[in-house]
This record gives sequence, structure tokens and C-alpha cells, in this order.
Amino acid sequence: MRFYFFIIFNLFFSISISAQEILPKFKWLRSGIVVGIASQNNLIKQEWDYTYETQIFKFSNHFNWSKKRKHSWEILVEPSYYRSNHQMINYWFISHTVPNGDALRAKYMQPKTINEYALNAGIIYRRFLNVQASVFATLNSGPMYIDTDTERLKKGFAFSDVISIGYNYKWKKISFDAKFMFRHASNANLQKPNYGLNAAGFEFGTFYEFN
Repeated sequence: MRFYFFIIFNLFFSISISAQEILPKFKWLRSGIVVGIASQNNLIKQEWDYTYETQIFKFSNHFNWSKKRKHSWEILVEPSYYRSNHQMINYWFISHTVPNGDALRAKYMQPKTINEYALNAGIIYRRFLNVQASVFATLNSGPMYIDTDTERLKKGFAFSDVISIGYNYKWKKISFDAKFMFRHASNANLQKPNYGLNAAGFEFGTFYEFN
């Protein structure tokens, strides 16, 4: 999964560089609070081995990279906190041949609350509809710490990868956005297990515009 994010990021980078004549001066555009909800099997039906529901809290910062009349590229820096509920529901996800399999199943099939702390960075492509409204797409990734062991992801260091599409409306010095997002958390096989956690959902943000 992280390899595909790397390929897409480099593709976006190449497109943006070729589309601009001069790289504008780095500039802080907006900061705001983003909240959201996401889960494993709400809109996009994924694996049925587990349940995973998360509440999302972010401090989102956008910086100018390149701006034209109808579109712009922006840099995103986003410290994030995810408070998640997780439960393994497929009894046979852990094979009966695994040492201590019965004990592991008993442990992981209990509902548990997980805290996840991430620092994501990435890019935003924004298309302006008029002076107040725009649509956008984001691609970001970053290191993460997860504080609980699950059958899918080991406690400790991991990565949080997020893609999203959304709509933003600006009113004077305040703007609001809503977006659909998909998130994948895994640790790049640095620890086992590393099956990863997936969630899709919606985020809503309120920003102060410095511009």
C-alpha cells in the first residue's frame, strides 16, 4: 500500500512542477480544526474479519505551493488523533495451529478502544469554481503511534495513509469544507502482525484564512 502512495505522490509532484513556470514563495494559507467519523464497513465493504470504527480529530494546516487562476497545489501538514473501537469477529482469523491460538482469540475477540497519534504531511490539488468555492483532492501520509495490540496491527510505530476528495466554501476570513476520505494504517512490515486497518468516512473542517 505504501509503495502505491509513493508512486502517486511522485506522479502528482511531476505534474505540478511541469504545470508551473515559477515556484511561488511558500506561504501559510489557512489553519483549522477537522473532525470526522470513519469505519471499516460503512460505505465501502471491505474485509469482514473485524470491526473498526474511529473518531477523527485533526489540526490542519495548508501552505501555498503553486497557484494559478483556476487551480492550485498546496502542502498539507496535519497532526491527527484517532480514537477507535476495534474487535476481531472472525474466530478462524487466528488458525488453530498457532501456538496459544485459543488465548489469542479470547484476547482479540474482546472489544477494545485504541488511541492512534499521527503526523501526516502531503499535497492538496484544488480547483476553483469561483472566488468562494472550490473542490479538492488530498494525498498524505505520515508516522503514527498506536497504543494497543490487535490481531491486525502491532502496538507501536506505524504509518497512516489518507486520500480524500472534498468541497470548500470560503466566507470572508472563514472557510468550511466537507470531504470523503479513505485511510489505511500499517507498519510497512517493521513488526508482525501487519495486516493493517482500513476505514472510510467523512470529515468536516472549519478554517481561518490568512490570505
